[in-house]
Order: sequence, then C-alpha cells, then structure tokens
Amino acid sequence: MLYPTAGSRIYIADSPAAPGSVPGGAWVEIGEAEAIGSVGGQWSLQDVTHVESELAESMKGIQTPGVVQLVFGLDPADPGQVLLRTAFRSIDDYAFRIALPGETISRQWRALVVSLSEVFDSANAVIKLQTDLQMTSEPWRSED
Repeated sequence: MLYPTAGSRIYIADSPAAPGSVPGGAWVEIGEAEAIGSVGGQWSLQDVTHVESELAESMKGIQTPGVVQLVFGLDPADPGQVLLRTAFRSIDDYAFRIALPGETISRQWRALVVSLSEVFDSANAVIKLQTDLQMTSEPWRSED
C-alpha cells in the first residue's frame, strides 16, 4: 500500500514527554508545513580485519537515530511554531507526530530541536522556518 504525504499534518507535544504518554489534547499542530524530511536512523559500520586475510569485513556497530528536517512557511502567530521555538530554547526533548491524510497512519518520536532558522530564499518567495530535529527515540509506526 502506498501512503500519500500531501495533506499531512505535523504536531508537537505541548511539553516535554514521551510519545506514548502524550494525552490526545496535548498535541499542537505546527501550521504552514511545506516539507517533511525523513524519519529513521542508521547503523555505523565497524571494520574487522583478520591477520590471515587481506579483506576487511564490515559489521554493524551502533545504531543512531536520524535527523528530521522540517520546513514551514513562517507564521510568528502560529501556536505550533511558537512551541517549536520554545522547544529550540529548551534542553529537553519533545514528542513529535506526523499524521498522514485521514489521521489513521502516523509516526511519532522524541527529538531535540537542534536548529531553527528563518530562510529568506529567493525574492519571490515567503520566509520559511526550517528546523532540524535530532531524534532521541526510535520512531513509532501506527500500523505496527
């Protein structure tokens, strides 16, 4: 089954908390979403060499959560964007959720807001708000 992303909605918890412990009303939508990055992680590779072999082997080392990049049209009055700025100034991680159209399929995770920038881009565009979220948990998939 294919999942469309057009019409997806992005949420942040109204306070630092784990995704599973966020009450339904505590999610705040971050408005003016324009781009959603990737949600996942990656493994570091460790090279193993043996004295009797000229060929190095690779094996998985430590799994690290990924960085999710999100882009929004800048709206200083949007409650979700205000909360995103609060999370950027905080040392705590916050829970995030992406709900695909229909809100039955979603992804949730915890992350530190490690960057927040206003992007001015080209002359005929609006100012963007770009953020990088360093995941601190594995993503939770609603369909699992």
